[in-house]
This record gives sequence, C-alpha cells and structure tokens, in this order.
Amino acid sequence: MAAPIAADTDAVMPAPQGGRSPLLLAEQIRLLYRNTTLAQIVTLLNGALLAAIQSTALGYRAVIPWLTLLAVVSVSRIALAMAYHRAGPDHRQNAVWRNLYCTGAAFAGAVWGASSFMLFTPDSFVHQIFLAFVLSGMLAGAIGIMASWFPAFALFSTLTAMPTVIRFAMVGGDMHVAMAWLIFLFMATMLVVAHRVNRAIIEALQLRFENQKLIDELERRVTERTRDLSRANQDLEKFAYAASHDLQEPLRTVANFAELLGSRYSDRLDADGREFIGYVVTGANHMRSLVDNLLTHSRVDANTPPPVDVDCNALVGELRKELMAAIAESGAAIDCEPLHAVRGNPVQVKQVFSNLLTNAVKFRRDEPPRIRIRSVRAGDHCIISIQDNGTGIPPKYLTRVFNMYERLHSSARYPGTGMGLALCKKC
Repeated sequence: MAAPIAADTDAVMPAPQGGRSPLLLAEQIRLLYRNTTLAQIVTLLNGALLAAIQSTALGYRAVIPWLTLLAVVSVSRIALAMAYHRAGPDHRQNAVWRNLYCTGAAFAGAVWGASSFMLFTPDSFVHQIFLAFVLSGMLAGAIGIMASWFPAFALFSTLTAMPTVIRFAMVGGDMHVAMAWLIFLFMATMLVVAHRVNRAIIEALQLRFENQKLIDELERRVTERTRDLSRANQDLEKFAYAASHDLQEPLRTVANFAELLGSRYSDRLDADGREFIGYVVTGANHMRSLVDNLLTHSRVDANTPPPVDVDCNALVGELRKELMAAIAESGAAIDCEPLHAVRGNPVQVKQVFSNLLTNAVKFRRDEPPRIRIRSVRAGDHCIISIQDNGTGIPPKYLTRVFNMYERLHSSARYPGTGMGLALCKKC
C-alpha cells in the first residue's frame, strides 16, 4: 500500500523541474492575502507617521501628494484582498490572483521608493536617517507578509530600496555614499532571508500535504477495517446465537431423558449406573448453562434500545430481593451509598450489577462477605465501584478473568460457567 500513498503525495508536490502543483500555489496565494488588510492598515499608519515627521522640514504641502498616492495604493490592495476572500478562488484562478497581488506589491514598492525623492530633506540629515529607517523597517516587515511568494517580495523590496540607494548616492559625500551602500546591503540581506523563509514555507506546506494524504489514507483504512470487523462481529454474533439456540433442544432432551431413565430404572441400576446417570444430568445442565450464557453474550449488542436514565438505587433494591437466599445463606452485608443515576440500557446495567454482586457473595472467605457500593461523578461520567472482602483476583489474572469461560477455581469449589465478568465487560 505504500506505492499508492507516494503516488498520491506527488500529486500535490511541486514538480522536480520547478513546476508547482495547483494546491501548493493556492496555499501560497492564500498566505499572501491572509494578512493583506492588516498589513495595509499598518502601512497607512507608518506612512502617516513618516509624512508627519518629514513635514516638519518640508511642509505639509510637500508630503500630501505622496501620502495620497500611498492611500490610493493601500486602499486598492485592501479592496483586492476583500475581492479575493469573497470570490473563494479555485485552482484555475491562482495565476490571476497571484499576478494581481504582485502588481499591487510593485505599486506599493514604487510609492515607498518615490518617498526617497518626494520626502527627502536635503538640509536635514536627521530626517534623511529617519526616512532610511522607516523604509528599512518596511522591508523587514514585508518578509512576514510576502515571503510565501518570493517574486512579490523581490518586486516590493527592489522598488522600495533601490530609489533610496540612488538618492543617497546622488547627494555624494562619504556619509551619504556609506548610507547608500548600507541600504543596498540591507536590501540584499532581506532578499536572502526572504528566499530562505520562502523555501521553509514551501517545505512546510509540502510536509503538511504529505501528512494530510497519509492521514486520509489511514482514516480510509481504519474505516474499512472497522466496517469489516463490524460485519465479522455481526456474523459471529448471528452464528453464536444460531448455534447456541439450536443446541438448547438436544441438551434439554438429553437431560430430561437421563433424569427419566434414572427415576424409572433406578432399582435396576447399581450404584455405578446411578452415578453415571448423575454425571450425564449434571454435564447436560452445565452445558445448558454455558449455552444460555453464550446466548446472553451474543445478544448484548443486538437490537440495543436507545439509552435511558437508570435508577441504580432501585436496581440494587431489586437485586437484594432476587439474591435474598444467597445473601442470607452467606451472611453477607451490603452497604450501598446513594447512587447516581446512569444513562444506558437498563437490562445491561442490571446484568452488570447482578454478576458483580453474585461474585462478591460467592467468592468469599471464611468470614461473611462485606460489600460496599458507591458512586462518584467524573465530569459527564459516573464511576460506580463495588468492593468486597472476598478472595480477590491476583494481579496477573486481572485481564484474563474478563475473557469468556475463564475461571480461576474449579467448578467443584465454585460452581459457574466463567461468563459473568465477560458479560460485564461486554455490557
């Protein structure tokens, strides 16, 4: 099954020759547009701050044209992002939305690059440094917004930084030339960083697509396996029900005729004969008990009614009456605290209580059984515990005793079929 998984994964991975799958490209475009509105709001705030500072040296009339250009471009990019989110583009529209975004990034870079000339203050070096600082900050911040599609960042950064480099170089002088070189090196560094971030994003997306494919494949296999197991369990339950049901009549016949034979011809049989007939009757009755329990076990999941609220206090009261003889014979004392109601199948809940209480009475030591029943809330669940001072279960048998027909003692010492805890587990 590994080959199909690999083949499906390749369908969403970039082609080795540099091509991109529609899913990968769509996710890259989605990342571009995801924070566009917030980024443009921050851009407008930065632009307003820059214009306000530079206007102290240039005057408001000098900065208004640039700020107007920035506002037009930013609002246009916000409108483009809103159109993208409304359209919910499919894979066939990836190239269109990508090109539109790159166009917007180019216009934004051009406007910020124009600030190097429109907002440049020839007589104030402090304002020039502030201009370079703001433009460098715009480059660094754009990495987080545009790195998912490297060409968009490359357009924005080049159109933003290169005019600044040229403008500082045009002033001349060691300080301004050094500033031009520093801005150029900063731009080159940001391009390298953005390219690496872009590769990391692509690799993360590829891994996510691959993992999603594996998860989908595993979920499909689990669903199929669960369906197969459910069908197999239903078939086994039907078989167990049919087989055990069909065994009831012959076993009843064997037991009845063996008892009839013993009663009619007991005077003609010697002691061994009567003993052998006793074995036949005992074995047939034991087999009938096993078959009855097998029928009960097979019916646990069949035609289960909708769950209802079960009054556990009333249920324990009914069981006290049903087990009155065994309780009196063993001298058992049952201490039952007020129990919470539980939601489930009343028949199955009663079956669990009955089997556990019967075991607590039957598997006792020399002293009379002391049984304590209590319940506690655990969130949306209720934990009911039944404790006794009986023989207990060795730790190594704690899981084994819940299997069908598993017994820790002989039938001679403790009669039974070994199905009680198995029924509790299945209920």
